[in-house]
Amino acid sequence: MALAAIYLRLSRNEEQLNIDEILGNHRSALIKLATQNKLTYDVYQEISSGVNNVRPQLNLLLNKLVEYDYLLVMDIDRISRDNAYAEQIKTMLIAHDIKILTPQGAIDLTQESNEMLFSFQAMMANFEYKQIRKRLGRGRLAAAEQGKWVMSNKAPLGYKKGENQRLVIVEDEAKIIRHIFQRTIERVSANEIAKELDTYGWRSRSGKILTTSHISSIRKNVVYYGVVQACRRVNGRVVDEVFVEDAHLPIVSKQTFLEVQKILAENKSGSYFNKKKATRRLQNLLYCSCCGRKRYIQTDGETDFIKSCSYKISNNTCKDRGHKYLPVEEFVLQKVKQKKPDFEVALEKLKNLDTSNEQHKLSTQKESLIKQMGKLDNRQKNLKIMRMDGEITKAEFLELSKENDNKIKNFIQQMDLINIQLENLNNTEEEQKRIVNCLETLSRIDQLQPEDCNTFLKTFIKKIFFSTNSTADHNTRREALHVTIEIEWV
Repeated sequence: MALAAIYLRLSRNEEQLNIDEILGNHRSALIKLATQNKLTYDVYQEISSGVNNVRPQLNLLLNKLVEYDYLLVMDIDRISRDNAYAEQIKTMLIAHDIKILTPQGAIDLTQESNEMLFSFQAMMANFEYKQIRKRLGRGRLAAAEQGKWVMSNKAPLGYKKGENQRLVIVEDEAKIIRHIFQRTIERVSANEIAKELDTYGWRSRSGKILTTSHISSIRKNVVYYGVVQACRRVNGRVVDEVFVEDAHLPIVSKQTFLEVQKILAENKSGSYFNKKKATRRLQNLLYCSCCGRKRYIQTDGETDFIKSCSYKISNNTCKDRGHKYLPVEEFVLQKVKQKKPDFEVALEKLKNLDTSNEQHKLSTQKESLIKQMGKLDNRQKNLKIMRMDGEITKAEFLELSKENDNKIKNFIQQMDLINIQLENLNNTEEEQKRIVNCLETLSRIDQLQPEDCNTFLKTFIKKIFFSTNSTADHNTRREALHVTIEIEWV
């Protein structure tokens, strides 16, 4: 008994309808069609746009075409609404002698008239898609003019979709937005703001850390002062645009938003934010051994102190006691100086490695592989042409294609291995330069300015975990316990 592949695709603009009912009806119709033609079948179904060429179920089906004799679909546009991709699929179906069955009739692509019919129906499906998209775009702009949020299914951070598709403030998220705008007005950089948000434990809606990229996007989004903005493009050109103020309650005022835009514009003249320079060698490297959070340094009179830790952990506050900063800095610098012999040994090993001959050999092998893979790609194209012209049978095509694919896979594996080996050789040279630079800097580390020293330490120190092993309280006379300092090297 012949085997058929049933492909079911629900369009994105049908998603608002009853998905199960639509797919159920389509499945029943195609299973009935398979039964009438005495076919056994496998079912592939997914929700995707017809112009989307990255469809997991369709790609899985196409990779297994060798197993099937028929393809059952409700209509040609369910395969693809993209002309070029539809032609690629048609070529694959012809190469594998696959016949198409629809409730409207059969399409045998080996017949010239049916092949033309397939191409014509694919072209009409593409035209219909463009018309639907145009109507949807106009409807989207009409909804935006009424103040509705139609930019995406997701509301931006700080809002949720309320009745009639209007945005409603979510206070727990809105405080993040207000903080970002306020700190920007105070000329705090996106990098510093991101660190503050992480310290407060404020996250995105999905629980992810808010990065500088998120912050930059938020600061330029007009939605936060009550605006709904939308546009319609044709061939990449804006042909219609909507900009509605007071569409919903703002999280920040229009004045605040415009002030922030002015500050952002100043970046072009180089007077953007007052960036905080490192004033101490271990700045932004100290972390609490108890709770894992960052430890901060403050000045009391003329003495620098590592502040007591006061972060909350599961409703309990971390109370690791503060400590004088200078002894901790001296300890860390001493540990760093002790790394010098390790650097020297590593450098000597790298210097004794002569990689020039190996690099030339690998490069020659890589060029040869590239040429051979090019020949195999051309051979695969020729096999498809020979199959379409009837010069070879389906069995011969499959056998030759399989042999060709195996050679290509083997060459790809060889290429990956060579690329890894070349990368390792290049890394060896870069590593030598890095170690030499480290040794030079290490010899004069005591003379480095705090900012330069801080930058240098961050190249090979990830974190310095510190604890006084005592609880912060008002008893200043008690004897302090021995502190713990652990360095996490990069």
